[in-house]
Amino acid sequence: MKQNVGILDTAIRGVIAVICLAIAAEGILPQAATIAVLIVGLMLWASSSFGICFIYKALGIDTYPGAGDGLYQNYPRT
Repeated sequence: MKQNVGILDTAIRGVIAVICLAIAAEGILPQAATIAVLIVGLMLWASSSFGICFIYKALGIDTYPGAGDGLYQNYPRT
């Protein structure tokens, strides 16, 4: 599958993922909230690690540098 997450997106997702996973590991939130934060953190970590975002894919957004001109290229759905 083609990567669609750019460098800046990857960095932001990585930082937010680490914060979410740290909050989940500390267990300072109620159990349901901890599980939700853990799932969000794992999804952000996976998308930053592999460079693929399924939400971007569904919306036709591609911020990967080789995708087109500039840092942001929005392709209309076909």
